[in-house]
Amino acid sequence: MIIAYDDSDGWYDHQAPRIVNHSNTVGDASICTGAPSLGSAQGRCGYGPRRSLLVVSRFAKPNFVDHTVTDQSSILRFIEDNSNLGRISEDSFDERAGSLANMFDFDRPRDGKLFLDPATGERLNDGDD
Repeated sequence: MIIAYDDSDGWYDHQAPRIVNHSNTVGDASICTGAPSLGSAQGRCGYGPRRSLLVVSRFAKPNFVDHTVTDQSSILRFIEDNSNLGRISEDSFDERAGSLANMFDFDRPRDGKLFLDPATGERLNDGDD
């Protein structure tokens, strides 16, 4: 299960997003220069504010924080790569999206169930019960 937030709820990020696409759309042209063009799609200058993305899986690395730059299309890329589907189109950002693969360890899946304290969220067992 991948939990992705799509609302920055107040623009809390202190770091400006990277410009990843040269756009000629009116309003973008002055700030979206210097980046390669990602096909015919215009109006997609770059990333917005950073947001949390959580992976819940028996294959997820426990207690792991990944600093790979990802976006909403990274989820699509993961599905495409994991199922050998190929890219959706040349105008989609999934080809350049950061991979989610680093968040997983497919060689050592975790068995059992994980129980959390409902009041604190602390682990109540080691996850192997």
